[in-house]
Amino acid sequence: MPPLCAILVSPEEVSVLCTMGGDCMSKQLTEQQVLQALNIPDFRHLSKDKVISFASMLTDMEPEVAMKALEQFPEFAKTILELAKDYKSTIDKGLDGNTESMEACAAILQSIIDSLQSQLSKDDVPFEERKYYIDKMFEAAQMQAAKDTENKQFIIKVLEIAGGAALVLSSVALVALGGKAGFKLPFKKQ
Repeated sequence: MPPLCAILVSPEEVSVLCTMGGDCMSKQLTEQQVLQALNIPDFRHLSKDKVISFASMLTDMEPEVAMKALEQFPEFAKTILELAKDYKSTIDKGLDGNTESMEACAAILQSIIDSLQSQLSKDDVPFEERKYYIDKMFEAAQMQAAKDTENKQFIIKVLEIAGGAALVLSSVALVALGGKAGFKLPFKKQ
């Protein structure tokens, strides 16, 4: 079966770029292939929601096609920045919601511990009942610790995703605008 190369434009739509024999990944994309993949008549119709798909194809485009596209879409860098801001806003909202959820959970567990503690403070509580209250307080404390660990793992995952997205967006913007990444590592002799 011949190789199939495609670019996913949206979850509902896949545009086939080439189905001929040979290694189609080694060929640079023509203007028509890029336009077809983005499902637009020309680059002036490049919308904000298709910028990431477009940007992911930049390194695979013929240089003239990339330049022509960028000339017709002068707001590319601005759009990339807007996407980064939107992404940051979404992450901030997710973290805020997580904080609210964690605070509510902690308040409920603390309320349970306080109620159990008030039962323990009574003088006439038998030993077995005291033991029961202490066990329940310990369970609530374990639940609180588990929720805290879960929260920290969530935050780490969000930071990993956000860091990756920031790196991708900045790399795409750098490549698209013709920049060169001349990173020098302090520990590497050059």
